[in-house]
Amino acid sequence: MGWIVKIIVLCFVVGFALSVFDIDPAAILTNTWATIRDVFDLAVGVARWAVPYILVGAVVVLPIAAVSILLRWTRARRGP
Repeated sequence: MGWIVKIIVLCFVVGFALSVFDIDPAAILTNTWATIRDVFDLAVGVARWAVPYILVGAVVVLPIAAVSILLRWTRARRGP
């Protein structure tokens, strides 16, 4: 019985996501290639939006991560 509830919740989540992205379930079945192209275009749009933020964040995060790794490495090298 629990798996039925999980399937229903999953169907709801997927249906909601499809409606948010304006993907028509009937179009998936009748016009598969256009749907694949639309999903690809959507992914490209998300990437164009996200990449500048990722690069700006990397300017701050990567040096901090490098210093953290270097400090851990030097502590481990010294030993107990």
